[in-house]
Amino acid sequence: MTINLQTLKCGECGSGTLQRSGLNQYTCAHCGSVSIVEDDVSARLERVLEQVKNEAGRRLAAEQSARQQHVGRAMGIAAIAIVGLVVVVFAVTALLTGGRKDTQTAAASRPAAVSSAPRSIPVDGLKLDPPRQVLVGSGSSAKPRLLVVARNETGQALERPSIKAVFYEGESRIGERSESLPIGTLAPGESAPVLIDLPGDRNVTRQELQVQPLSAPYRTVEGPPLKFARARLVQQQDNLRLVGRIVNDRKDRAMLTGVEALVTVYDDAGAVIGFGRGFAQASEIAPGERSAVEVRVERIGNRETPIAAWDYRIDHNLTEQAQQGRTRVLSGSARVVRTAGGPERFHPSLRLGSEDLLADEAERFDAAKIELLPLVAGRDTTQRPVYLAEVVNRSTDAIAIAPGAVVSRYDGSRLDGTTAVGGPAYLYPGERFPVLLEPRGADRITSTRVEWKPMRRAALPGPRAPLEVRVTDTRAATSSVLVNFSRRYSYKYVEVSGTVANPTQAIVRKPRLWVSLRDAAGQLAGFTLLDNLPAIAPGESVPFQAKVDQYGRDFARVETLFQSE
Repeated sequence: MTINLQTLKCGECGSGTLQRSGLNQYTCAHCGSVSIVEDDVSARLERVLEQVKNEAGRRLAAEQSARQQHVGRAMGIAAIAIVGLVVVVFAVTALLTGGRKDTQTAAASRPAAVSSAPRSIPVDGLKLDPPRQVLVGSGSSAKPRLLVVARNETGQALERPSIKAVFYEGESRIGERSESLPIGTLAPGESAPVLIDLPGDRNVTRQELQVQPLSAPYRTVEGPPLKFARARLVQQQDNLRLVGRIVNDRKDRAMLTGVEALVTVYDDAGAVIGFGRGFAQASEIAPGERSAVEVRVERIGNRETPIAAWDYRIDHNLTEQAQQGRTRVLSGSARVVRTAGGPERFHPSLRLGSEDLLADEAERFDAAKIELLPLVAGRDTTQRPVYLAEVVNRSTDAIAIAPGAVVSRYDGSRLDGTTAVGGPAYLYPGERFPVLLEPRGADRITSTRVEWKPMRRAALPGPRAPLEVRVTDTRAATSSVLVNFSRRYSYKYVEVSGTVANPTQAIVRKPRLWVSLRDAAGQLAGFTLLDNLPAIAPGESVPFQAKVDQYGRDFARVETLFQSE
């Protein structure tokens, strides 16, 4: 490679992109040619390259300045256009104002009225109790937080007040955090807790609290407090929640909107040990309708501290079709509903839905009408002891909706563990579904104890779409399994084939099928659940094939139970 020092280009390809790659060595970035020059030539070349870079920088700065001037002129033109548009809008509004006086007079006669009081409220009316640092959560996931309880002494309703905390380590300011109270409106005389995150990696020695500017709700109306028609505080191990039912029993056409609830729990000294905020499942609740609210309560500090009392309050708005916007309902501090005592406790393995917990007396299924039948001993594929059982609906006129339970297994007086049991969406009178119980730390099960979930009922004929299940073939066979590459076990199984047909006029989207084996005495000998069947169109059928391990005596017949939801 040769270098043209006059034009500063590569002598091989003519490129002007040269880079120094070593002592007195230069490389062309285009073709990769390398040249080694003498010291004096190298020095001159370095000066030339520096001049070229300076000239490129000057040109780039000039181009950037030109672009900025162009953008500035464009922004000026846009600003003039916006000002002109605003002037036109105000002129049109002024012309139309006179024609709307009658409409405004009619709107003013509605119950919902825009608040005439100034929205800005002095911040010294929101009193703060001394803050305390707490841990929220358990174990390694616990987070340091600052608990503050705010009390409204302004005499006016406040629109979601906010508090800022400034944290210090010694005399050094290490950060700040802001947090709003977990309720839309804080009524006069009410108190509410708030948790503010602490800097997780610093030692906070003190903090300063500042109440952010306060304001009142814009559009308000006085009204009675909204309360739950039914509410339950439920605890499943570390999961604490309140479920409640909201009913719109208003006689006018106003809908309930923006329904939110704040739940607070207390210890026996009256200190806050947890709270949570939740919303109605429905965004709008029309007159005569109802909706559930579920609030998960976050425990503060030691989770073993007993809950001595709890309360809730509900914030809500009214909306009418002819009305623009929402109207906040103010009910005063009387809306706080307090209950003495702790939560209802359920086993953590039970799947409890809001509708199950909130069912009225007439909607509940009688738990005395559902039964776990006696256990049938058997052996699994590795010859370990297992037990088969069935859950049966003994009612003659009620359908059990989504039956479920937790079965505690005992070897004598010693608890061996629990088994969660779940059945079809609807269990009709006389129907039964199979259950498998396996000892874990024992070789036998001598007794059981059943905790049934709260269940709802449905009247006959019920909502289940009928399916036609037909067993076309059964084939008994044997197989074996090798355990730990050292011991082989033989076992029996039955291959069951058939079809599932949909005689209805609607698509069955999620069919499920239980296939059970029974011996000559009618006892359960094995079962399997097919939950991967495809959707079935009206008038069509799908085939199924099931491999059912035989745990008990030799099978004599096959039974099926289907779910069509």
